Amino acid sequence: MKGVVISIALLIIGFSLSNVPLAAEQRVATTDIAVESTQRIPFDAIKVYPEEVRIQYPGLRYARVTSDSMAPLITHDSIVFEKVPTSADEIHVGDIISFYEPTIDKVVLHMVIGIIEQDGQQYFQTKGAANPDEDAWLVPFEHVKGIFVGTVR
Repeated sequence: MKGVVISIALLIIGFSLSNVPLAAEQRVATTDIAVESTQRIPFDAIKVYPEEVRIQYPGLRYARVTSDSMAPLITHDSIVFEKVPTSADEIHVGDIISFYEPTIDKVVLHMVIGIIEQDGQQYFQTKGAANPDEDAWLVPFEHVKGIFVGTVR
């Protein structure tokens, strides 16, 4: 009987430990280049467990990418996570955004390479990282679907 009680106690302890997130390690990328970066999701909102990853942040969406215009960072069959912006001020040069482009009737995922004022409205100039030229269109904020925050490949 004592062995059964010990076995059940160890099972309960093991089960409760599986709900404890893993500790994050640190990585460094060596460079002399300074980049202005915006933290989109608080570090504490991401929990990694042995069997799953949980991102506990409101307004996140995910999508599957079907082309290689953002290679090598994002490729076909990548899964991307996006934060839905509430204003154009949240979008900066260097951000990757998804947006509806009516001329091709698709949602595109490209990098912002410029912010342009025209007729009192802000537009985003975009480019696919793997594309040789900038996109032929300007993106108004109302066409923006999300700001890229991460990917799984």
